[in-house]
Amino acid sequence: MRAILLLIVLGGLGWGGWYWWSKQPVDAADDPFNTTPVTTAPAALPATAKKLYDEAEALWSQAGSDAPRSEAAPKLGRLYSQVLLAMYDLAGNHDAEEQLVRERLAPIGEALFFSKAKYANDPSGLIGVHVVSAGENPDAIARSYGMPRELLNRLRGKEANSADLRVGETLKVAKVKEAGGYHIDIDLSDYTLDLYIGGVFAKRYLITHGAKESPTPVGKTALTDRVWHPQWTHPIKKVVYAYGDPDNILGPIWMPFDAKQLGASGIGIHGYTGADAKMQVQASNGCIRMQNDNAEELFQLVAHPQRAPTSVTIRQ
Repeated sequence: MRAILLLIVLGGLGWGGWYWWSKQPVDAADDPFNTTPVTTAPAALPATAKKLYDEAEALWSQAGSDAPRSEAAPKLGRLYSQVLLAMYDLAGNHDAEEQLVRERLAPIGEALFFSKAKYANDPSGLIGVHVVSAGENPDAIARSYGMPRELLNRLRGKEANSADLRVGETLKVAKVKEAGGYHIDIDLSDYTLDLYIGGVFAKRYLITHGAKESPTPVGKTALTDRVWHPQWTHPIKKVVYAYGDPDNILGPIWMPFDAKQLGASGIGIHGYTGADAKMQVQASNGCIRMQNDNAEELFQLVAHPQRAPTSVTIRQ
């Protein structure tokens, strides 16, 4: 009987101890049974970027219901682009960054660089007009502004290789050379590539990058070439495959990075024609892969380095 009473007392003490322990506050990071992911609180924007954001939001409200096509659009694009650049390295700001791109920068980029909408009074000087003179052609006009021919034709609603022009025709142009060229910002963690034209965000693309055994290098570099329908050298076999060969996996374009600046050779941006063309995975030999239609579009937006430079930042 005493043994039974002793077991009852010990059981009660054990249950009471467990009840007391279960009610104590536990840090989620120290709780071995916690399955809720630990999130990082969003970091505050630097004061300079916050000021730019507030200025942009006020201007957006003043611009009316179609701000991306208003006269304020080029300035809005520049202000919001500077904010986005400041957000890249801020912890916990992924959702805010995505929202800024989706709700502000993507619509502005679409209007500025993917439409015929003209902005004759852009105080920043990026978007302007060109009146065609006798003897001019699209490629020469595009070169004078630091653009590829394909971008000039896109801005006037023509096919990429169109050559027809009318004397006196007014063309929308992006003065990329005067604005400092292009910039590509690659985020390996988010599998994204952001393109800036003359300092203004144009578009965000999804990518695939280096496999764990062949990671994409991180750092600052620049484009050194712009090749349409490239040949490909197999990295192990050292066999060269012409474009169109089933063993050539590069796809329609090749845009190599400066090996000296990056500290690694043979790394660049290309499409992909291999068996597994999934995006947002680590699968390449170190290069940045894009879907072929997106790779072609990027090629048609970015000029050869001899026309205007393209700086590149690759972030982890």
